Amino acid sequence: MIAPLKLILIIAIVFAHSCTYAQDKPGDKDEHVLDEKIELNYKSIKIEALLDSLHHLYNYDFSYDPSNLPVDSLVQAIYQRQSLYHILSELFRHYSLTFSSVRRQIMIAHHSPNAALLDYVSISGTVVSADNNQPIPFVNIAVKGQPLGTTSNTEGDFTFLVPRKYVGQQVILSSIAYRNDSVPIPQSDTAIIVSLQPQTIELKEIKVVLLSPYEIVKRIIENRERNYFTNPVLLTAFFRESIKQDGKYIEVSEAAIEIFKSSYLHTHDNEEARFIKGRKKVEDKKVAVARLKLAGGPALFSTVDVAKHLDFIGGQNAHNYTYTYQGQDIVNDRVVYKIGFTPVSELNGIYYEGELSVDMATFALLRAEFGMTKKTLRNSNKYLIRKNAKKVKSTPVYTRYIVDYRPYKDKWMLNSVRGDLIINMQDKRNKIKSVYEITSDMLITNARPSQGKRIRYSEAFKTKYVLADKIVDYDPDFWQNYNVIRPEEELENIFKQAAVEINVVPSTKKTKY
Repeated sequence: MIAPLKLILIIAIVFAHSCTYAQDKPGDKDEHVLDEKIELNYKSIKIEALLDSLHHLYNYDFSYDPSNLPVDSLVQAIYQRQSLYHILSELFRHYSLTFSSVRRQIMIAHHSPNAALLDYVSISGTVVSADNNQPIPFVNIAVKGQPLGTTSNTEGDFTFLVPRKYVGQQVILSSIAYRNDSVPIPQSDTAIIVSLQPQTIELKEIKVVLLSPYEIVKRIIENRERNYFTNPVLLTAFFRESIKQDGKYIEVSEAAIEIFKSSYLHTHDNEEARFIKGRKKVEDKKVAVARLKLAGGPALFSTVDVAKHLDFIGGQNAHNYTYTYQGQDIVNDRVVYKIGFTPVSELNGIYYEGELSVDMATFALLRAEFGMTKKTLRNSNKYLIRKNAKKVKSTPVYTRYIVDYRPYKDKWMLNSVRGDLIINMQDKRNKIKSVYEITSDMLITNARPSQGKRIRYSEAFKTKYVLADKIVDYDPDFWQNYNVIRPEEELENIFKQAAVEINVVPSTKKTKY
């Protein structure tokens, strides 16, 4: 049984043989798109429907922060051969907005983004282990009882923007095999160091029930209604794609996205993702073998929610897998079963192996780590590579995906998805070899009820889209109040070279917790 396509194409790639690469700049192509004369005839229409109409009539794509745009407002739009810029300026004359374009993508941005930051407190710092003072990567960081969250990077560093209305409440920090800790939300921007205590497994308060590994996987599915959202939600997320060639970054793309997620009981519903804003950095240098393009990142990663879409190893595919008991561990202060899974046999198709962390008390899936089997990897070229460059041999040699969840009230919500792919490439004509490392991270930073709203098809990020092609730097204070994964030092320096700051860490001396 072949695994679902949405997992197969977590990282789909297009290769374009190239010696040099020039980054597109505003004005390089379609520089007069905002000056195009168009016609509209709507006596009363919602802003959201109007943008949808502009997409269908004139093939414009719009990127904007929904909090800056009155999408539900009714407007009159009757124009005869007026420029798109004139129409947008008039429709939004009461809002402090700016308009820019790349190709046929129109970016609508707030003119005074700094004002939004006045309503937020910045908590930045480092999370370390109390026993050896070493940084702890990928620590879940969230406001207790709220859907707001972020995570530490591979160096244990983080920056967390919290609305001022939560001052005095607790920020919970949690990581595998460590005791949860908390810090109060301060009145002003603060830099801290948090030490987490290693945690041993204690079973004395838990009634241990002897269950087969297969039964545990079955109960994950049976308990979805108890453990996860049963009403549709809109998620705000941060997404980053980075490509290294022989250990050096050659391209990084970052974006804020919005995801529509239906009930966890509707397991065959695909998630929908919408691009809000983004930025990129591409090294303008010679590329030894090929330039990679990652197709569909946000659209595909938004579907990698294993708790909802477990069919790739469970459900109808369960008979294709062997489940083994791997012991216990601690995740979010919960004792979990560790269940390993491997395919029984591998015929034609895609197969995975990995481990699930399942809460002993509720059978909620709290973490999944998996990758393609060795046999699948040997045949993965036809699954992962959409187009090869001429005279270039590409061989995927490693894949890994990590999906984890964090508590929200009496449920669990998707926290982050990480994908790693390594490809060896050889230019047979010039006898040049290169190793490409591709990493994609998606972090859920907020959630709210959808209230019947879905993402329009014209706004949805398509699986054929390349994120870097949709991005242009257009906001000097780029992220405003969006939470992001703090970049590692090397990655941060790349963006500094581009004269674009990420989240400026306060110069305050770090307080140790």
